[in-house]
Amino acid sequence: MTVIMKKPHVIIVVILASFLASCAGKVESKTPTNTISSTISEPLPEVKTALQNQPQSPPVKIVIIMDKTGSAEWSRIEQPQLQDFQLLSPLLKRSGGEIAVGTFCYDSNRPLARVRVEQQPVLVNAGFNHPVAPVEPKNQGNAFTYRKQKDEYKQKLVEYESLRQNDLQIVANYDSSVQQWQSQSEGKIQEFMTAQLQPILAHPVNCGSSDIQGGINRAELFLAESDVTWKQKPQQFAVFITDGLDNVGIQAIEFDTNAEVLLVNGAGSKGIFENIEHKAFESVPAAFQYLVTQVNKPFHGSQKSKVKTKSL
Repeated sequence: MTVIMKKPHVIIVVILASFLASCAGKVESKTPTNTISSTISEPLPEVKTALQNQPQSPPVKIVIIMDKTGSAEWSRIEQPQLQDFQLLSPLLKRSGGEIAVGTFCYDSNRPLARVRVEQQPVLVNAGFNHPVAPVEPKNQGNAFTYRKQKDEYKQKLVEYESLRQNDLQIVANYDSSVQQWQSQSEGKIQEFMTAQLQPILAHPVNCGSSDIQGGINRAELFLAESDVTWKQKPQQFAVFITDGLDNVGIQAIEFDTNAEVLLVNGAGSKGIFENIEHKAFESVPAAFQYLVTQVNKPFHGSQKSKVKTKSL
């Protein structure tokens, strides 16, 4: 009792300190949290759509050799028409690639008519900012704090809009480059159809001998060209429209390629192709439709195993 009466100021200081600490705790609990924080960064909807819509399939390389020899008539070999090739042109417009066309004649080892369409431009994800919109603060009773947060929000909103416009401009530039690519691709294909393909289709079926081996060798050379100029390894197809009866070649046939081989004729004759793995078709449209279906299948990066076959 005596101690307390002699030091009343100690009690007062202790009580005052406890009160202030309690008040300080209450003030801190009422201080609003930062309401300008943003959500997790992700691409703008326009950017996400552009990235998702890019073609994933590899380019295609297709070689087509048609029989222009006299035996094609009595073997009932259907000659392809221009509309048949129009079925293949969308493959180039979608993923890029190359089509080469030649004929089986008395000397089939001749340059192929070719059209090449580069792959569609790629939209690089690394160039985007992926800005995140700031969250507008709420007034929680403290006018000074709210005004400060509002100013910060406006500044961040300006920064966000600038980055957003930058990302949208990248998408716009990409869309423009794709439109230019589509226009150039269409022009190349039309020029090929008119200047190179139509004369081949119009060539009479009157060659006196059948150099089937020479045409196969030319096709193999086309398919064996380096793939370094493509972003992905092309899917390969070889279409031979012939009875396969060679009366010129004297060497054993080799067809060393990853290409899937399609043989088209109405007589069911195989000739040289008896010893080459292939799929048989009765008509050109059926073969081309199969080819389109194969290319349009979801791509998983697999490749046909390499097969080498020889005649006995």
